[in-house]
Amino acid sequence: MNQTPPLPAQAPRAAAPATASSRTRAAAAPVIDMAVLEARLNESLDVLRDTYAPAPGTGGGWYHELARPEPGTTATALGLLAFVEAGRPFEHFDEGLAFLAERQAASADALRDGGWATRTSLGMPVVEATGWIARFLARARCDLREDAPDLRRAYRWLLRNQNPDGGWGSLYGAASRVWQTCLALRALAQLNPYDPAVDRGVEWLTADRTAHRPAWGPVPTAAPTVTHTAFVLVTLAEARPRLRTERLLDAYDWLLAHLDPDDEHAWIETYEVSPHGLGSRPVWRLALWHYGLPIALTALLHDPRGPHGPTIARAFRTLVRGEVADPRRNGLPGGARTSLWTLWWRLETLIAFTRVPLAGTADVLHWFPDATVVQRAHARELPVAALLPHRRLVDPVALVRRHWSALVLGFVCVSSAFGVTLGAWGWRDFWLSVIVPIVLASVDESLKRRRTPRGPPPAAP
Repeated sequence: MNQTPPLPAQAPRAAAPATASSRTRAAAAPVIDMAVLEARLNESLDVLRDTYAPAPGTGGGWYHELARPEPGTTATALGLLAFVEAGRPFEHFDEGLAFLAERQAASADALRDGGWATRTSLGMPVVEATGWIARFLARARCDLREDAPDLRRAYRWLLRNQNPDGGWGSLYGAASRVWQTCLALRALAQLNPYDPAVDRGVEWLTADRTAHRPAWGPVPTAAPTVTHTAFVLVTLAEARPRLRTERLLDAYDWLLAHLDPDDEHAWIETYEVSPHGLGSRPVWRLALWHYGLPIALTALLHDPRGPHGPTIARAFRTLVRGEVADPRRNGLPGGARTSLWTLWWRLETLIAFTRVPLAGTADVLHWFPDATVVQRAHARELPVAALLPHRRLVDPVALVRRHWSALVLGFVCVSSAFGVTLGAWGWRDFWLSVIVPIVLASVDESLKRRRTPRGPPPAAP
């Protein structure tokens, strides 16, 4: 079943009215714990190392269902790409490369030669595999390796299978779809971002966007989804990083308004492919795993105006909630927890966090001894103090705990002076009653100074 949600109501450019809970969340300081990020990244790579499987004959790799031992081409490319993007070595990299080279199609048919098929595409190379593998080969700089797949043939396959309208379907002649167009563009953006095919693909994605339809669904006429909109924004950020139009900003606003930072479910998009046109044979059915939260998070990191801190922080906390478990022992077969796609989207986003610069081109950085404040471009005229949250309510318990000695001293002084006024005792008794509290206060302040934590020791020369 094609699980495309219904068309949501159009969100205005201005933020929606804030409830008490939303105001509380917005006021919370956005926190991204890089130590947690590093731990989850290492766990993800460890899962890939543990689930690598040799292939009968040549090389080895992964299947998208990580609990299954027989490798597939797309999953193998994703597994290897994960180590490339993370900058980590992998002991079976050469075997995975050999597996992909052995599976690359060789044909006299120009529309087939150089691509890769999936298990369900009846042996026909498709964008769902070729786009990912070509992107991996380009990112891994494998074009000069003799044992690697032929990247030039893969590049030509992508160009030849672009539809006349500028988009891509699974292969030439299949109806153009948003996801497949993004896959092809992300690969071409790594191979040759100046190819005219990239311009036509970007035009196909953006041509019919309006202020009333700023987002994307599986096809141009479908209801928009968070997942497809986010994937398009990620693609445009790679293919045309300088693109900044009102329509693009509308799309980022739509994504921010419709994203639930606490929603971590995965879903499957299914569709039929007929390579020779509608009503012709053969026809097969393809399925795509979608894990929308990390894709949306990666997209929001590319917002030209700077990431929205509170939303990013909430989504990050959801993404890193719980450790990455071994899919062979944790999760039902065929479920999201055992799918390489769920692991990959999460891992790609964690890597994106390590690469996005802290400040935008028009932002202002304030460097302090123990902290750095990023002042966004739209607030550059404000003083730094106006950007910081202010606590307007006084906590009486905290006030008493912090200044109890001064309060006791003040109470004793006032009481003693009142007693002198009434004639209950003389000035001599007043001074004696004040001396002891003063001594106690002095001792307390001295102990506080001794308990003050010291800074780190100086670096060794």
